[in-house]
Amino acid sequence: MNMDMSMDRGGGFLNDTPSFSEDKNLRRAQNIVPVMIGQIVRSSGDFQIWEIPVRMLTFIGILRKVNESTTKITYEIEDETGVITTVRWLEVNKTMPEPTLEINTYVRIYGLLRDQNGVKQVFIVRILPLEDLNELTNHLLEVTYTTVKAEQMFKANNTPTFSVNVDDNSMFNNDCTGMTSEQAIVFKIIQAKNDTECGIERNDIKALVPERILQDVDQIIHFLTSEGHIYTTRTDDHFKAT
Repeated sequence: MNMDMSMDRGGGFLNDTPSFSEDKNLRRAQNIVPVMIGQIVRSSGDFQIWEIPVRMLTFIGILRKVNESTTKITYEIEDETGVITTVRWLEVNKTMPEPTLEINTYVRIYGLLRDQNGVKQVFIVRILPLEDLNELTNHLLEVTYTTVKAEQMFKANNTPTFSVNVDDNSMFNNDCTGMTSEQAIVFKIIQAKNDTECGIERNDIKALVPERILQDVDQIIHFLTSEGHIYTTRTDDHFKAT
């Protein structure tokens, strides 16, 4: 699955009023940004990552609740960072079958963020059951990588346009062979700062990793250094990738 996830600060790429035809929306989408639910629910106003507007997003979570009416289906989705309500509008005379989804299983959402009376909701463009847990690992890597790149461009004051190619089978794999997903996340954070003079400082790495691996960062850095994947620069706490 290859999807362009470029970000563009200038104008939107989808109309303000969404059409809920899956194929039509996915063809029209130019910017699909991987996020965690916590990023969405904690945002205020328009959802942005380092001041870069997010038009269309994708996330993975556990399906907790389903409520169906004649016009729409409401799904409650939870990941390790939060819970959000998503809405799928039903189309009249639709011939394509609905995906088979089970409570307490992982699903992937592609959708548009809307604020309904002060409550964040996602209008679903597409919802799919997760068939391979490797896709969850890849998603966590994509979220981390996207956030780091957005921060880089914000601090460099460059035009914020970048692309992240999503390939469920190969995302980050070439550089991360033999690493766990947690080690790969830390490695990619360090690698993303390779264009700076001294790389990235240990505390900055800890500020960027998912909370679930924060306590393991020092051990992961030691592993990456011992295996030759990274090296120290200005001090013993500044790192670059090899």
